[in-house]
Amino acid sequence: MNRIKAVLQKCWQYEIVHAAVYSALLNMLVECFNRRSLIGLVMIFTNPVLFLYNTLIILVTMSIVLLFHRKVFVYCTVSVVWILLAVTNFVVLCSRKTPFTAMDIYLIEDAIKVIPVYLNVFQMILIVLAVAAGIAGLVWLWIKGPKQQEKIHYIRTTVKIGLLLLCCMGVTHFLLLTGTISSYFGNLANAYKQYGFAYCFTCSVVDRGISKSDEYTPEYVNSLKEDIEEIEVENSEKSPNIIFLQLESFFDPNLVKGISFSENPLPYFEQLVAEYPSGYLSVPCFGAGTANTEFEVQTGMNMDDFGPGEYPYKTVLQSKVCESMAYDLKEKGYATHALHDNDGTFYDRYKVFSHLGYEDFTSIEYMDNIEMTPMGWAKDKILTGEIGKILDSTDGSDYIYTISVQGHGDYPAEYPEGFVPEITVTGFFDTAKEKAFTYYVNQIHEMDNFLRELTAMLESRDEETVLVMYGDHLPGFSFTDEVLENGDIYQTQYVVWSNFSLSSEKENLESYQLAAHVQQMLGMSEGYLTKFHQKRKDTPDYLKDLKILEYDILYGNCDLYGGENPFQATNLIMGQNDITITNAYNYKDYVCVEGSNFNDYSVVYINDKAYPTEIINSHLLRVEKAQVTAGNIVSVVQQGDDKIELSRVYLQVGESENK
Repeated sequence: MNRIKAVLQKCWQYEIVHAAVYSALLNMLVECFNRRSLIGLVMIFTNPVLFLYNTLIILVTMSIVLLFHRKVFVYCTVSVVWILLAVTNFVVLCSRKTPFTAMDIYLIEDAIKVIPVYLNVFQMILIVLAVAAGIAGLVWLWIKGPKQQEKIHYIRTTVKIGLLLLCCMGVTHFLLLTGTISSYFGNLANAYKQYGFAYCFTCSVVDRGISKSDEYTPEYVNSLKEDIEEIEVENSEKSPNIIFLQLESFFDPNLVKGISFSENPLPYFEQLVAEYPSGYLSVPCFGAGTANTEFEVQTGMNMDDFGPGEYPYKTVLQSKVCESMAYDLKEKGYATHALHDNDGTFYDRYKVFSHLGYEDFTSIEYMDNIEMTPMGWAKDKILTGEIGKILDSTDGSDYIYTISVQGHGDYPAEYPEGFVPEITVTGFFDTAKEKAFTYYVNQIHEMDNFLRELTAMLESRDEETVLVMYGDHLPGFSFTDEVLENGDIYQTQYVVWSNFSLSSEKENLESYQLAAHVQQMLGMSEGYLTKFHQKRKDTPDYLKDLKILEYDILYGNCDLYGGENPFQATNLIMGQNDITITNAYNYKDYVCVEGSNFNDYSVVYINDKAYPTEIINSHLLRVEKAQVTAGNIVSVVQQGDDKIELSRVYLQVGESENK
């Protein structure tokens, strides 16, 4: 016993042993947050290899303590970072079903916009106080904490850290070869539980974009190109309006087992499914991740080929222009439009849509008479009139990509003030969950009414039109495959309505196949990826070759296009109606700005300084406690709560008159 004690005491003399023990304890805490219970400790016994591997990853970060004299401070700082990540993951999992990844840091601006929906003021204050206390504690440790005096051999220590990193990389490679871990996360939430938080989050940091295949060569891409160019499609002379309608968190709640409703929440949608081409749609996300379903539908690309939790809107599409349904249809003379009844800056759509071929984008900042849900989201019925405006704006064929928002979470456990459910739900054992689901069901019931109004409007127009409706993902409830009649939480439904005869068998699809499928129904085959999906969908190398084409288009040499990307970013116009200023003048102690198409998102700037703006009507804005003089530049800027400018018109003031 004394010999063992002596050995342990000797080992404890080495700082790396301290770091290893602290890393193991820290990993226990992180896994408890990851699994949202003390069951995280079970990983030590059920899968000791993965527990030690995740500990090794944390140890690599903890090993920087060897380079500092203030070791307690460094231990605490590294620990705080890991705990902060774990707690963030815990909070994120409480409001959505997709774990926290490094990509969410890119989305921090978008997250700030929706924080009030998920957290109340008291919770936000607690978070701010906890962060402030953590920072204050670290500052105190830096000032008052112990400082060791031993000399540090920086070169030798750096080599030790490097060897530890190489060891971690070697273990990672070995575990990948043996199948103990995987670099492919088909279900991100399951991967975090199966492989551990430290490994999965680290993957989201280092694994971005699409990896290059060993088979990627100009010759291989050209062989694929020659093959898909041989596709034979009966080219239709018709060019109907094509409208894609992505419905936020929309699915048929009748698919949930054991739940009853006072009346059918989606009578019209179920009628459409029965009468028109339809099927299940496999989407890349559950509970959140709208932009990634958008990306798959528009581009025909598979999100499984990107890094874990990646949002191409925030990474590659910030700089790359990508083949899409919009670019494909522009080749046939279509006008291309995007429409969304939420902030235009969300997911950077106001930037990205110019890289996807849209000529204009109407976001909520360009809409009037918007009715909001009790949780502050726009009701989708506003989109009927906006789609009509777009169709009226051109004489030719239109392609409109529409994104709805009414079904968006959070779903309150207590009914908001003034909310009286039209449809009641029974079958839940938890009253809070029942009320939350009741609130959700009533929102999508209104969305069902919106679909009825929209198709009626389109039917009344003397234009052939196709409307493709689908849910972007299931809502953020604790569903499992076993709870659903269709047995898959990654499936929504799609239906293709048209006001002319359009035949097609019912077929289940991946969301990246939907646009090509619709084109095929219409006798079209525009775009290389469209041709690829139409011809190669059922072949053995389908997914492998799709990944090679995706890499070539976004990261490779563009061999598919002869070595040069043929698509150019569009000059994206915000809104359908031109906003104008015709006059600006002083009246008493405020400024009046006259013009057209003003709304609640119009803000007056005088010489580039923003002023609180009151809208009188669509032709008149008023700014109190301000004056203009000759030569001043008066601007009207469209912007949301984030203050990001979407468009600006201006007028130079002439000789002003006090009225």
